[in-house]
Amino acid sequence: MILPLSSVIWGSTYIITKTITQDVPIFLYLGIRHLIALIGFAPFLIRLKKVNKTAVFGALITGGAYFLAMMFQTFGLMTTTAGKAGFITGLYAVFVPFLSLLIFKTRIKKKLWISVGLAVFGMLFLSLEGEMGFVIGDLLVLFCAFFAAMMIVLTDKFVKEVDIYIFSILEMILLVVLCFGLSILFDPPFDFGTIPEFFWIAMIYVGFIATTVTFVIQNWGQRFLGATESGLIFSLEPVFATLFGMLFGNEMLKIQFLVGAGFILTAIVIAVFNMNKKEEQKKIKKD
Repeated sequence: MILPLSSVIWGSTYIITKTITQDVPIFLYLGIRHLIALIGFAPFLIRLKKVNKTAVFGALITGGAYFLAMMFQTFGLMTTTAGKAGFITGLYAVFVPFLSLLIFKTRIKKKLWISVGLAVFGMLFLSLEGEMGFVIGDLLVLFCAFFAAMMIVLTDKFVKEVDIYIFSILEMILLVVLCFGLSILFDPPFDFGTIPEFFWIAMIYVGFIATTVTFVIQNWGQRFLGATESGLIFSLEPVFATLFGMLFGNEMLKIQFLVGAGFILTAIVIAVFNMNKKEEQKKIKKD
């Protein structure tokens, strides 16, 4: 029962990110977060002795997609709520099958069009939520969902060919370089003496707990659960993003949000169930 903890932790990071980036430049925040995550992988650094070209190439592509996803989500959170961001980000589950079709010519079932329709209805209702309705942050988070789906599709290809720990470490190195590099170029000067008291505690949480530890939990938990059960558990992330936004961000829920979130959550469950069911069928054929 430890696997649902990943969804809880991931869901909690939305409001933390939204709060911190009100005071800390975004690229600096992302750089520190992934540097801490990289330090968390220190026990596995010895595996880099076995690094190869496939791992480096794969990490560059998937790490780049992950960076864009994180960047768009973080910028999006500046103007949208943690709850809306959570549900819009969760649409990656709907995008994945279609990107698989586009990139690898993987067939998709007709029921996924139901998922797409529900997702569109959900986005329409979410766009009516709040005083300003649809905001630029919602669009940025939608881009995040697209690149998150791209990362998942590409990762699925490369993790079958490389050591997963080497792969993850290389991704983290790329993220640290990109984030700190862009921070130097674009972030305004920042005085660490002005940061909130909870900053380093929050950074250790989002860097080590929400990135390094959840990675270990996910890999350990999926040894005991099938792909379908795991996918459905992970789809709870936007629910917890909304819950933490209410508890710690004073985000209020309106009927439009609840209806829209309901449509999107249903779309996510249908997409994840469809995708993972096909994966399990492939495993059965191989066995």
